Amino acid sequence: MKFLKFIACFLVLPACLLSQEVEKIKIVKEDPFYKADFDETEYKVFALDKYGNPYMDVVKSFKITFQDSKGHFESAVVGNTFPKKTINYLTKGRSRATNICLKEIVAEDKDGHVQKLPDKCGVLIYPDCKNCDPNKKQKK
Repeated sequence: MKFLKFIACFLVLPACLLSQEVEKIKIVKEDPFYKADFDETEYKVFALDKYGNPYMDVVKSFKITFQDSKGHFESAVVGNTFPKKTINYLTKGRSRATNICLKEIVAEDKDGHVQKLPDKCGVLIYPDCKNCDPNKKQKK
C-alpha cells in the first residue's frame, strides 16, 4: 500500500509541476456602427457599419448646427429625421446652399446599447429650385 502511494506521488507531483497556467483571453466588444451619413432626399440621418451597410432607424438623436448671415443656429433633434420647420427654413426663401454640421449623433443597436458616432460636417442643403431665377445672371 505504501508502495502505491509512493508511485502515485511520483506520477501526480510532476504532472502538477509541469502543467501550464491557462492564459486569460481578453474580448474587446466592437461597436456595431462606424459613422453617420445623411440622406438628402428624405432629410434623414442614418448609421453605417464598417462594411458600409446602412441602418436607417438606429439614430436616436443629433444636433444640427449651421451659420448664415443671421447668425449661428443650433437645434437638437430627437429621432433621425429633420423637423419640417428646419427643412422649410433651409430650403425655402434661400438662394444659396447651406453648409450644416451634424453633431452629437447617438445611435442604438438592436440590443439597446447606445453608441456615440463621430460628427458629420460639410453636408450641403440646397434650396428648392422654385426660389432660383434661371434668367438671373450670376456675378463672377
